[in-house]
Amino acid sequence: HPPAAYGICVVCHARDMVNALLSQFPWYGAPVSSLAMKGLILTTVGIIIGGAVAAITSGEWKLQKTGNPFFAFIFGFIVMCCGLIISGCPMRILLRSAYGDTGAMFSIGFLVVGIYLATLLLKRRAKMQ
Repeated sequence: HPPAAYGICVVCHARDMVNALLSQFPWYGAPVSSLAMKGLILTTVGIIIGGAVAAITSGEWKLQKTGNPFFAFIFGFIVMCCGLIISGCPMRILLRSAYGDTGAMFSIGFLVVGIYLATLLLKRRAKMQ
């Protein structure tokens, strides 16, 4: 079974989807992913399909120009790596801190500092334009 502090997180489920696919090989094994393989893989797929269906039915589905796709990929990669370093999404960090995990408590502190610094950066960028 998955750990007790396990929420819906695209970072965690993407990691577990890769682990579950790799667990089919005899030389690789991730205990959580191999036990809950079907549910975890379908959760990620369900989030993507559900989001697309919700956007289409509400009329929010539209292409948007985001600038340089290379930088979008790099920033997404950095966000995923940081999510894996702190062991998941903010919801999972809160769940883990409720269990008394000191690493999760430090992660919450760094998350707050990161949000504050990003807000300052966005404010400065908005003033420049």
